[in-house]
Amino acid sequence: MPEEILQRALPAWTAQEPLSPDGAGTAGRFRFGSVVPAAGEGCWLCTAARTGRAKPARLYLQPHTRVCPRHRRWMLGTHWIGGSPAGTEQIDLTGLPEMITAHRRHLSLLRHRPDGVRAFEVAHAVAVSWWAQQWPEDEQWPRRALQLAPPGTDPGWWRLLARDAVTYPETVALASALVDEGFRRRLLAESRGHLPHTLADTPALVSELAQITNRDWLPEKIASTSAGPLLVWVHNCVRSPDGADAADRLWTLHMAHRPRPITRELQAYRNGSKPEAVGGSPSRGRGLRLTPEQAFHTGLAHARAYAALHGHLAAPIGERFNGFALGRWLSNHRKSPAVPPEHVTELEALDPWWRPPWTVMWQRTYYEARDHARARGGLRPERGFPTTNFGLGEWLHMQCTGYDDLHPAQQRLLSDIGLTPEAVRAAQPRRKHMATHFERTLAGARAFARTHGTLVTATADTVQDGSKLGQWLANQRSKDRAYQLRHGAPSPRALALSAIDSWWNPPWALKWQRSWHQAHTHIADGHVLDAAAGFPGTSRALARWLTNQCAQYDTLQPDQQDLLTRIGLSAVRARGAAARPAEREADFAVGLGYARSYHSTHGTLAAAISTVHDGFELGRWLRRQRQHARTDADTGAPQCAAAKALTAVDPWWCPPWSLAWQRAWQHIHHQVQAGHQPDAMHEFRSFAPDERAWLRWQIRHYAGLHPGQQRLLADIGFTEESTRTRPVTPYAETALEHARSYTAAHGSLATPYCAVHDGFPLGSWLARQRLLAHNANTPYAVHRALTMIDPWWNPPWPMRWQRAYHHARTTPISSTTHSWASAQRAAWRRLHPQQHTLLTRIGITPENRTSTQRRKATRPYPPSPGLAHARAWAKETGNLCVPKSTHHEGFPLGTWLIQQRRKAGQRRLSPTTLHALDTIDPWWNPPWPYHWHRTYHQAHTCHRTGQPYPPRITTWIHTQHRNWPRLHPQQQHLLNTIGIHPG
Repeated sequence: MPEEILQRALPAWTAQEPLSPDGAGTAGRFRFGSVVPAAGEGCWLCTAARTGRAKPARLYLQPHTRVCPRHRRWMLGTHWIGGSPAGTEQIDLTGLPEMITAHRRHLSLLRHRPDGVRAFEVAHAVAVSWWAQQWPEDEQWPRRALQLAPPGTDPGWWRLLARDAVTYPETVALASALVDEGFRRRLLAESRGHLPHTLADTPALVSELAQITNRDWLPEKIASTSAGPLLVWVHNCVRSPDGADAADRLWTLHMAHRPRPITRELQAYRNGSKPEAVGGSPSRGRGLRLTPEQAFHTGLAHARAYAALHGHLAAPIGERFNGFALGRWLSNHRKSPAVPPEHVTELEALDPWWRPPWTVMWQRTYYEARDHARARGGLRPERGFPTTNFGLGEWLHMQCTGYDDLHPAQQRLLSDIGLTPEAVRAAQPRRKHMATHFERTLAGARAFARTHGTLVTATADTVQDGSKLGQWLANQRSKDRAYQLRHGAPSPRALALSAIDSWWNPPWALKWQRSWHQAHTHIADGHVLDAAAGFPGTSRALARWLTNQCAQYDTLQPDQQDLLTRIGLSAVRARGAAARPAEREADFAVGLGYARSYHSTHGTLAAAISTVHDGFELGRWLRRQRQHARTDADTGAPQCAAAKALTAVDPWWCPPWSLAWQRAWQHIHHQVQAGHQPDAMHEFRSFAPDERAWLRWQIRHYAGLHPGQQRLLADIGFTEESTRTRPVTPYAETALEHARSYTAAHGSLATPYCAVHDGFPLGSWLARQRLLAHNANTPYAVHRALTMIDPWWNPPWPMRWQRAYHHARTTPISSTTHSWASAQRAAWRRLHPQQHTLLTRIGITPENRTSTQRRKATRPYPPSPGLAHARAWAKETGNLCVPKSTHHEGFPLGTWLIQQRRKAGQRRLSPTTLHALDTIDPWWNPPWPYHWHRTYHQAHTCHRTGQPYPPRITTWIHTQHRNWPRLHPQQQHLLNTIGIHPG
């Protein structure tokens, strides 16, 4: 047979076949049945007229080629059932003129619309989904199927076999409507940009479809549709009305919505199972589909239990219910438009709004408002939602202010809880004016302080003049601590509260301040604190507290000692106070017995203070014994018998470090004894994440640990040598080989994170090694090997700079590299000295800037008004490390300085302003992160005034010690000026 005939008859004849790996012959391909076009016998009468023979001709059958308009025949195609054809191949269309009319309309659609083929596929899926419903009101499809059926045919069998022929006129009508631009414009106008939850939200669309298909009863049947190909098409049309990719998304037909092949429908009918119309993926019903089905029903069972408990399915994405990631499971089903309709129906039975066309957070907050309205009565929007909490009231008012922009279904839901359009128009805001609220609550704080003499006695339940004063004070303390961490000084609101009570937010525990105030009140009432007599006349708790302060006087902060002096407990009187009465031997023997019992069970006496063992408050008893032992040690007294008895039970019952450390060590010690050995690579994968982090912290800070802690760590396999060494594993050897190969090919290890070399994730592995090198005290063997490969594999500057430098070094001069080189010259003063060396090697030097300097201005400009404020600020504080929110005499100095730094980085700052700022503060625009500079100035202030470093600054100083080699030389110089040196 000539090749040109084969090319015309077989569409895939000219397609290029993939070659096999050896290049000889074609490679095998696997195709699902739905990919291979349907085939069948062509029109018998046309074949006989062309060939003069009765032998049929086979051809691929497309939807528009199934009709022979000359002889009024429909080609059903060949359907193989159980190894044999179904029998009927063609049917006569005589008496059905709508079939021929639909065919002519179909051909016209394909000629004039390039998306006609895909539109027909979507329309066919919609028509088949309706056909499967078997609505009793439908008379056209049953009449057409009966008219086409041969005599004596099984009605059920014939209904399946003639499905596509029976629905063909309606399918063509739907396809013509879907491609109509006017039809889509009317849909967009009706939806107003909102995704419809069901087709009931687009009544005009449903009515037009009823008119197109000549079915007046159709709207009430499909209005409740919340899944399926038609709703997906509507969503795609509303989401992306324009754009090149919008046309592709518009005709997306997911496998779950594709009609089930007729062959499988017939096979199911023969086997006696219930046929399915849609959702017929080629693998549906096979073994590969059992796992997704089982997974869905597993998630459905958890969703059913969650809905029974909460009344809805608006679970957060991170919600875990009975150990199952229900939030993620529901989120995946909401996002996927390919959820089978039967799955959607089962989820809607639990919660009709499980997949709303708005955010799940909105739906979850609505459920909160609904439950509140049911439990507390009406919401009373006209009074600002007074019965709700602040957050819920704010949310409800936001819905009222944006009511007209809400989805129609959202408006209906709000109406169900009393927010009708009339109530919305009368709604008042729930929000308080924050400044007014602060002043009003501050007045309540003044009244409370006048009555009680302090603000620290206000607890979380304290209410003053209708305001929750205790909770408000707790919030102000948290905000002030955060403000001081950022700015190093109290906030303006904190200063207002300090004017009422200077110790409203002490740097020690509020419990201590409350006890001090109780003692102060005792003195104000005319009593005297007799330390030598054991504080007679006070309560037992207050006497115990005062005795503890005398015993621990030298360990208190200076401000605490000043407060104790105000109530008569000076350093001299504290030392002469009566010693804490010894515990009776009988009581100690009881506690010691419980301590032995606890130790036999847990292997340690590092019990938390709240520990209760067999009804005995062992934690508090042990803390009291530790206080006795430490007091004796501070005074130089010999160890008492009680301490010796407890030491015999647990040598580390009173360690010189924290009990939390001791408890963590004991827990890991038990695991090591059970067989969990720390690995030499320090990955600790057999331990829990928090234990893993604890072990790594011990390795990083091993040199700074107490010798006793180091001995304990040796018991679990950590010595000084083991913390400094880390062998090279076979995996690391493989990674190093890839690193060598990559460097030989590219000349550098400045890889991006996503870099993959010969299938190995080299970029992510190098990023992990850089993190390990940053946290390690000494370099591992792997890191030393990487340094041999590329000395700059882990530079002390950002990797993006190193990649840009490597690009400039290996790439000819271009506009990109020229711009980068100019930027380096402009920022030369801000670069690391080693960066200077690297740039000099490729010919970039600061002297090259002469040719690119800015042209001088031809007329003078007035100086910036911010310079005067900057000078005044620097005169007061000694620097220009100004927070962003700072205003100086009404001028936004913080914002202005940020703008000047940005201009300097972009080389747009005038030389006059730059010189002036450099004169005021040479480090006004440092080449390191600004938060580092701000913390440095806080440490500098403490060093200059002689104040002790706060815990946060102490932690920062330890970090600088650890990262000293990675610091900029000028950073090292600044640290040296305040007494911080390496080591």
